[in-house]
Amino acid sequence: MIALIEGIRRVACVGSGLVGQGWAALFALHGYDVVMQDLTEEKLEEAKLRVSHHIDTLVDAGLGKDAEAAKRRLSTTTSLESAVKGADYVVESVYESLEVKRPVYAEMDRIAPADVVFTSSTSGLMMTEIARDMERHPERAVVAHPWNPVHLVPLVELCPGEKTSGETVDLVYRVMEDMGRVPVVLKKEVPGFIANRVSVALWREALDLVDQGVASVEDVDKAIRAGPGIRWAIMGPYMVYHLGGGKGGIEYLMRHIGESKSKWLKTMATWTETPETAVQKAIDGVDEMLGDRSLEELEAWRDRYLLALNKLLWGEYSETF
Repeated sequence: MIALIEGIRRVACVGSGLVGQGWAALFALHGYDVVMQDLTEEKLEEAKLRVSHHIDTLVDAGLGKDAEAAKRRLSTTTSLESAVKGADYVVESVYESLEVKRPVYAEMDRIAPADVVFTSSTSGLMMTEIARDMERHPERAVVAHPWNPVHLVPLVELCPGEKTSGETVDLVYRVMEDMGRVPVVLKKEVPGFIANRVSVALWREALDLVDQGVASVEDVDKAIRAGPGIRWAIMGPYMVYHLGGGKGGIEYLMRHIGESKSKWLKTMATWTETPETAVQKAIDGVDEMLGDRSLEELEAWRDRYLLALNKLLWGEYSETF
């Protein structure tokens, strides 16, 4: 285990919201001692219940062992200094704002021993900007962006800042692999990283199709689920289009079939601020599609499928091309 090789035994999860809860469950289940830090005891009590639920969910699905031992490895504190000072590794999941994150990193940099790595769960901010006020060791900070729900979606995007060291990236990569995550590394900083940028492009077109009256919210969702979505569960866009080119592969598709796709692009949305009409139609369409089903029902439905997909695609006997 990485915990033994690298001396990482105690992990501080700074911020105990949905993302911090998912991280805490994963680290505790993989043998790490975890301390969750937040501003109030009330937040932490709620977070601890959610973490326990996540641990039970994973163990019940065969994606972990000994739930009770994992729960015993959890502790909480409202003191940032107490959490970080005793940690070997820090996961930050505080509010998505540079104004909030920068002072947290400056303070952690002042408190933590020099060999403690800081990882940010930011969904789009760049580490160079987050770490701007770190005066001692900015080389130890890197983005490690998970996908929600953190404990069920394996992707983690590692995005180093200008001062992040290669050793930091390598260590976090190995820690993520140790926990069954699927890490990818960006070669340079870009807002939103990889998967969010691709997703936002799709989201804009989905919004525009409904806004222009081409299709309903339900049918756009259904089209993605039953069409490209089922392929994307096992292949990325490059492999999809390579196989779509037949014997000629991706070269044939891009040089010949790709010409017709270029014509489609000229008719697609290019706006960079969502029109209010699209916002309202999205809200109304989702309300109509879901009816009176509760958030809890929807989350349970989602998680059942994600657990099954995890075992099928990323379990012990899964395979890749």
